[in-house]
Amino acid sequence: MAAQNNADWYAMMWDIRGLRYLRDAHGFRAIDPPPPYHSWVTAIQGAPIAQLIAPLLDRPGFGVKDASGQFDLSDLALRRLISASWLWHPPDAGAETHGWEQITTPAALARWEVAWRDSSPADQRQFPDAILAREDVSLWGRKAPQGYDAGVIANLSEDCVGLSNLFGTKARPAATALCAGFGGGLPLVGYEWCDDLTTALASGWKSTGDLAVWVKPDESCAPHGTG
Repeated sequence: MAAQNNADWYAMMWDIRGLRYLRDAHGFRAIDPPPPYHSWVTAIQGAPIAQLIAPLLDRPGFGVKDASGQFDLSDLALRRLISASWLWHPPDAGAETHGWEQITTPAALARWEVAWRDSSPADQRQFPDAILAREDVSLWGRKAPQGYDAGVIANLSEDCVGLSNLFGTKARPAATALCAGFGGGLPLVGYEWCDDLTTALASGWKSTGDLAVWVKPDESCAPHGTG
């Protein structure tokens, strides 16, 4: 469920840029180069990952997300960038969301991304204004004197809603409640690693499986959020 939602996210991120891709039962495969923090391939569990990525291995900045976390791709001259856990949360998520607002205008989105970028080394815009027209995506920010000091994005699939790109101190409970409301009774999914995984598990999220991201040896930037 979480892996399919992540593939939905990928398709959305390519759509809002007018980029080409393939989406099928195996997951997602890019035709045009990915935006920052996104892989060329996100392979659903059971997909023939070696065959999927073989035609793309020579692409600049190549990376692949293995949704099962079970493959050793070092024989393909790739290195494991992160090991993470898929997460699940029931649809009932109550928390105080005072001070949060939905991002609905280009000006607010620009302020939101400035705050988001504080934890990002990318020097290019990640979220074009076209994302605001998507009915399957919603962004929220926690208001602060100079813009926002926390934020989150929800992306809707048929059977769940994904939480990603969470930033800000002690923001997860409110972010979870906002995404749950957007899901309208659907469970929440996502993935995290390291300290963010510990925080998620401590706040009621459950680990449902492993995933891994593999990249070329010269790639060093970990993906931000759901990318």
